[in-house]
Amino acid sequence: MNQGHLSKVWGWLAVASVLFLATTTISLQGGTEFVGRLFGEKADVPMNNAPGIAYFGVIVGGGLFFLASIPFTLHVLRPGKHWAARTPVVWLEGLNTDKWEAKFFQACVLFVLVGAPAAGIVKCCLEAETGDICEQDTSNFYRGAQTTLLWAPVAKDDRQMRLRKADSGEEPCKTGVQLFPRSWTPLFFYFIPVLGLAITALGLVLLFMPRNQESGTTPEIT
Repeated sequence: MNQGHLSKVWGWLAVASVLFLATTTISLQGGTEFVGRLFGEKADVPMNNAPGIAYFGVIVGGGLFFLASIPFTLHVLRPGKHWAARTPVVWLEGLNTDKWEAKFFQACVLFVLVGAPAAGIVKCCLEAETGDICEQDTSNFYRGAQTTLLWAPVAKDDRQMRLRKADSGEEPCKTGVQLFPRSWTPLFFYFIPVLGLAITALGLVLLFMPRNQESGTTPEIT
């Protein structure tokens, strides 16, 4: 792939991650009159399961962020006189990254497509960890402060393990979202999003690391 291909792949994946995480975060903040409820919840109904929404926000948004981190870092490794030239160019073909306004645009792109989704993943992760876990139709309850999704409790009676709102107490376990099997939740909820954050962080370090380049005008990126 050339730089143009990597820019397009990263742009689509990053935008998808931003949109999903933005919708999730706005829903968690109560702004559902603008974006609607996720997972079939009706508008003007109190938030029934913020941790469940955040759980899938991390899995889907973090997965997209991980996929986007690969073309982003590969693009950063390509030749370029300065950081703006090595940042993938999205939407503006033929952008001359030597101009100050182009550098400002590239900085905005990094903020929106890298910084914002990374913050969204962290917020959703913290929210999901507050939820209680229970085994459906049993009396097996686990408070959010007593457990972690990094190693979630396993079913004792071979029923679904469900993540529901915090401080649910011993209410009948009939609500909430079903957790992935124990080994899958750490993989999709923690390992993949954290790996995406790590790869992106490496890309940012390489992006701003000075390089010995021959003097001259940076070519327009298409």
